[in-house]
Amino acid sequence: MSTQSPRGPRADAERNRLRIIGAAARVFAERGSEAGLNHIARAAGVGVGTVYRNFSDKDAILDVLLDEKLDALVALAHGAAKVEDAGAAVRDLMFGVMTMRASDRGLDAVLAEPGRRSRFSAALEEHFVPLARALVEQAIAAGELRPDFRAEEICLLGYMVGAVADITRDSDPGVWERYARLIIDGTRPGAHNLPLTPAALSFADSMTALGRAG
Repeated sequence: MSTQSPRGPRADAERNRLRIIGAAARVFAERGSEAGLNHIARAAGVGVGTVYRNFSDKDAILDVLLDEKLDALVALAHGAAKVEDAGAAVRDLMFGVMTMRASDRGLDAVLAEPGRRSRFSAALEEHFVPLARALVEQAIAAGELRPDFRAEEICLLGYMVGAVADITRDSDPGVWERYARLIIDGTRPGAHNLPLTPAALSFADSMTALGRAG
């Protein structure tokens, strides 16, 4: 009679599942929407059949990664909220979002499917945008942020910097930070600032645009 714990197979299966999710996060970060289950299996060190036993298709993995990326963005906002200096707090948030997109193309893959994009947008609007809006309002009140800046623009700015990272990754993988700093410095108030026109996109329109970009 076998003395193996009945938890053994379940524990092995859970380890494989977590290994696949971790590998998928890395592969999608590097390849974006081009990544497939074979890429993920190789990165996880398992057979593609093991991937299929855990996830029916690529979309099922992206559904899991959606939650991880949402949690990461919300964590950035909570971390920035702990910074006492209002200007530094909102700049930390902007740079954090830009860094996340510059180093992770997986968000494009998450946003490529309309249903998943809708869930992502709804969760961001509920959990991320209010935190970002509070930081922006505090920074404007403190004279640390130009008064026509809107919290809803942070995600689009992150995408802009990520696009620079994508096209310079092979030639100079860190140069995106230069453009991130230029953009962030442009949000500071100053006598030379001209009014921003046209008006900022709404959050919903921003998410639609990001979905098209993905």
